[in-house]
Amino acid sequence: MVGQSIIGIVLAAGRSTRMGTVNKLTKIWQGQPLIAHVLKAAQASSLSNVVVVTGHQKEKLAKHLESDTLSVENPDFASGMASSLRVGILQALDMQADAALVLLGDMPMVTSAHIETLIAAFKDHSGSYIVQASCGGKPGNPVLFPGSLFPELLKLGGDMGARDLIKRHLDQHVLVEIGEAAARDFDTPNAFAVQDRSSTRPNIG
Repeated sequence: MVGQSIIGIVLAAGRSTRMGTVNKLTKIWQGQPLIAHVLKAAQASSLSNVVVVTGHQKEKLAKHLESDTLSVENPDFASGMASSLRVGILQALDMQADAALVLLGDMPMVTSAHIETLIAAFKDHSGSYIVQASCGGKPGNPVLFPGSLFPELLKLGGDMGARDLIKRHLDQHVLVEIGEAAARDFDTPNAFAVQDRSSTRPNIG
């Protein structure tokens, strides 16, 4: 639906355990901190609002955010990705959003054009489907959720994201091909050094 309000939720609360002592989201990739790529793509799109969910080393991360960036803290970030999703969805409810596009802070290859492709597909499906980015037909990220599923997202737990939720709603789910950007994240030092290697990290869905 043309008039729907879609909020972007950037998950940036993780502990970056595979990066050692470095917060991967503050590492420089192609001239900018990793988190800046994701934020700029989201903010350049037609998303109604963009919120960053912080947690681990939130003060260090804050130094790399623009002063007008809306961020919310997840004090329970150590429990896993689901807690950050819940914090983001609560913010979406506060903003009276009709849908939420969930992006991972360590996937800098996602562009505003990719986001627009997902939004267009969402509107083509009456704003009622889960729209998930894919790479070669395999589910990846970002994932756009209709507001009708917010109550279920708020019940998620652990570090598995919304994969089980998506499985329960396969009749309400569509994959949208965006290529390598849907699969590439940066979890290890080697991922920064070898920039053409696809990631096998579990995704939101």
